[in-house]
Amino acid sequence: MTKLTTHFATITLTLPYDMDAGTENLALLASGIPVDSLGNAKSGFLFVRTTGNWEDRSNTFRWFASRV
Repeated sequence: MTKLTTHFATITLTLPYDMDAGTENLALLASGIPVDSLGNAKSGFLFVRTTGNWEDRSNTFRWFASRV
């Protein structure tokens, strides 16, 4: 049987779904996630997941400092 590997995110950040892109990038940078002007990770791996129902949506960003 193969051994399962678990990866824990270096930084996890939850932001409102309807936040504009500029403010979202500033929040990602302020939290320590290295992103470029388009919101792409400069290093590591950035995973984004939309959660919640249509009335209360949010984006959860998980950044892994090294490759997963």
